[in-house]
Order: sequence, then structure tokens, then C-alpha cells
Amino acid sequence: MRKTIAMNKAIYLESVAGVAGDMFVASFVDAGVVKADELGALPAQLDLDGVEIVVSRVRRAEVEASHVRVGWNRKSDLFHHEHHGSPDPHDHHQHDHDHDHDHGHDHPSHAEGGETHLHLHSGSHDGGHAHYADIDRRLARSRLDEPVRELARKIFRLLAEAEASVHGFPVEDVAFHEVGAVDSIMDVVMAAYCVNKLGACKMYASPIRPGRGFVKMAHGTHPVPPPASLKLLSGLQVAPVPAAIFRTDVELSTPTGIAILKALAPHFVAEVPPGTLLGHGVGAGTMDLGAFPNIFRIVLLEEEALSVSAEGFDRDRVVEIACNIDDDTAEHIAWMASQLLEQGALDSWLTPVTGKKGRPAVCLSVLATEANWSSMAAWILKNGTTFGVRYRSWDRLKLRRRFERREAAEGFLTYKVGLAEDGGVLKEKPEFEEVRRIWEKPKA
Repeated sequence: MRKTIAMNKAIYLESVAGVAGDMFVASFVDAGVVKADELGALPAQLDLDGVEIVVSRVRRAEVEASHVRVGWNRKSDLFHHEHHGSPDPHDHHQHDHDHDHDHGHDHPSHAEGGETHLHLHSGSHDGGHAHYADIDRRLARSRLDEPVRELARKIFRLLAEAEASVHGFPVEDVAFHEVGAVDSIMDVVMAAYCVNKLGACKMYASPIRPGRGFVKMAHGTHPVPPPASLKLLSGLQVAPVPAAIFRTDVELSTPTGIAILKALAPHFVAEVPPGTLLGHGVGAGTMDLGAFPNIFRIVLLEEEALSVSAEGFDRDRVVEIACNIDDDTAEHIAWMASQLLEQGALDSWLTPVTGKKGRPAVCLSVLATEANWSSMAAWILKNGTTFGVRYRSWDRLKLRRRFERREAAEGFLTYKVGLAEDGGVLKEKPEFEEVRRIWEKPKA
């Protein structure tokens, strides 16, 4: 069997100071994945007249980064509605100030005057708002490439569903203030374009930083993350505000940014995954965080992966859970290892180690499937003395196998047979539990 090392493309999406749509896009520009003129051509494919994409270089806490801004001629009549009515009762004077982008990265923070562009209506339509259904139709009939178009629609659907769920309205009644709609449409479309331009690759991401404190919105003062962001964050990994950010009220991640990451469904990891670094990009937000850089960063990688020249071998991914134990009895630790096997662990083993302050300890290790590893980790935390476990994923390469019942002098035994690529037998062995029963039989 000839083995080679194959290289696989991967990207690490790092929410250094949270994530917003404009920051996400700017990081791809900074990395050279897309050019400014490519983004500038997108509004025409959506029939958005008077819209321009402005790309600039900025500094955030002495870090140089790219910045993307959506500009447009506000006299353009971008959204036409078949039905017109009186202003919605939810639509107060909150729209009088200017917006450049969708959330706190484009204003100092919600607490200082910025607010969401998503507003809800009870069926009325007016010229200052674009309903989700209008936006989805515009995306559906656009001249964008199909993968870009469908990813953009998926992101917008997530945004609309989050707001509708939080406020108890039908999705069709979710509406953007028109200024915010233009910014949000372009941020989402540009993000989808960037991802498609990058091509197929593994997606990794750091935990998302929502922020902390309280923010002022059209519907009152809300804790961070606000209701729609909290809904979008369901199922995603989050992290606290970095200690170097001193603001007490700060929204670091916007609904648009969170929706983009949710639609991509990356694998969340604690740090940059291993591989060969090919490039990186830094996208800046507008908010000033003082000595802490208000940036979103991407890292482009090539991962090394074991490859086999011939087909015929099985592959899967498993999770290894481990913890060091220095304050439990040998009997109880052995019982835990055996219980984990009974619960379906692929393997469980004990390794002598030297713990903190030179204490003799035991490392309990468990190999589990991706489907059940979390329940096993929880079982260890509930039933053992350890206060924490660590875990990591492994890619496995396995022989294909079959099981055969064979007659032996002591009775029938089940044999596990390992097969080569051509189906030939490489190795075989009887199942241990059946052999053990033979050993345990009384001797005549």
C-alpha cells in the first residue's frame, strides 16, 4: 500500500472583536481572495441603482486592515411595494439618523445611538421599508451566480426567521428600514460572493464574541446579545468579551455577521488548526475599541491529510476525550473505564502520568464517535472527580472488514476479518468475549 500526503484547503474565521457583515467581507479583500472591483460589480447584478462599494485601508489599534463601506444615492427608489398604508405603529423616529451598516460595528455601539435595521410591521407597507419577501424576490431574480444567490438567500432567511421568532410575527412581516436594507443586502451578497470565490474548503471558526451590557434599540433597551442575535447564536459556540476591552456596554457581533457564520456551519475550535499557512486577511469595523483592535481575521491554510493511493479503505472521524485524575481510587477509575465501554465507547484506556506538584496520577482516555462523545464527556464530569476534560478529533483510516462464524474444537467462534483493497484477507482474529467464555469453562 503506497501512502502519500495530500493537502486540503481550509480557512479559519477568527472573531477577534466579534463579527459583522462588513468586517467579514473586508477580511477577504485584505487576504486577496477578492478585489474591490469585483465587489463593486455586484450591485448592478441586483439592479440596485446608485449603490457603490467603497474599500479603504485603515488602522485599528495600530493594526492595518481593510474596511468596506456601502454607499448609495438615497434619492434612488430602490424598493417598490404593491400595497401602501399608514406608517406602522412600531416605526417611530428612530430612523432619522444616518446608517452606514447593519449594527454596532458601524456606530460606536448600540448604547451610543446605533441600532438594528430590522423592524417589524403588522402587514403595512411604506416607501421607507423593504420587507423580507421583497428582498428575497430581488435576490432570486438577480444575475448572481447560483451558489452566491442561494447562500445569500439562506443568510437572509436566517435573519428574518430570527426576528420573526423573537417578536411573534410571520416571516413575511419582517422588514428592514430601507437604508439598512441596502447595507444588509450588500453585506450578505458580498459575503456569499467571497465564500464562493474562495472555493470548497474546510471551515473552522473561533467562538463568537457577542459582547456585554445593554444596548438601545428601536424597541427599547435590551441585554447583549439582543433577542434576534441570541436566537441566531443558538447552537453556536460563544466567548466572553476580551479583558482588554473596557467598555461595559458593547455589542461586538451583529445579527448579519452571526447569520453569515451560522449559514456556513463551521467547525468551532479553540485555536488556529494545524497546517501550512498560505495567507491571512484583516477586516476592520468602525467602532473604536481603544488599544484593542476592532477586527475580524481569516487565516488560509493547507491541511496535511493521510491519503492512500488505492481505494478500498474505510475512513471516519472520532473524538478522543481525556482527563488527568490524581484524587480518585484505582478501583473507581477502572470502573469508569469499563462503564464507558458499556455505554458504547470505541475504546477506553488508562495511562500512568505525573500530575501537578509531582503527584502520581492516571490519564483516563476514551475514544468515541462524533455522535456520542459529548454525552460521554458529560458522564465523566458527573461521575468522576475531575473538574474538566479535554477533547480532540482524529481522522481514522481502517481496513474494511467482515465477520465469519467458524466451527472450532470448542464450538463456533466469530472471526473478524480484515480485507485488502482487492478483497483479499490481510488479517483475522476471533472475538475476545467468545474466546474468554471458552477459557472460563471448567476443565474436565
